[in-house]
Amino acid sequence: MRWAWLLIAIALLPMGCGSKGGHKPVQGTVTLDGQPLDGASVHFYSDEKGGPSAGALTDSSGKFVIVGQDKKGLPPGRYKVTVSKIKGGVTDEPVVAAVTDADTKNDLPAIYSDPSKTILSFSVTGDGTPIEIKLDSKRKN
Repeated sequence: MRWAWLLIAIALLPMGCGSKGGHKPVQGTVTLDGQPLDGASVHFYSDEKGGPSAGALTDSSGKFVIVGQDKKGLPPGRYKVTVSKIKGGVTDEPVVAAVTDADTKNDLPAIYSDPSKTILSFSVTGDGTPIEIKLDSKRKN
């Protein structure tokens, strides 16, 4: 009988273990040519196939806080990061005008904004250190 309880305990042990320690806070600042980038979309894509992704918008001081799947932060791991800023910025006002291709031009180079071309990559470790994303508008590749 003792062995049966031991086997049950061993079988249930993995259920109490979270994957890599659960979600960790992810926050930071985005600058473009040394200046805070307001209204930019920051998105983290897991390097793991089918892994989590999450995003945020920067405020007027370039700061962002990642929130994903109803939780703050992301599981620890390595992430590709994109930063994009659509011409015209972000507004809380209702949109009445039609959107054209000219209105949706990204103001940042593809090496920052395109998930297949981004050169930005960061590790989420959970130590609370803010991530500094420094962009250069003149950089093309």
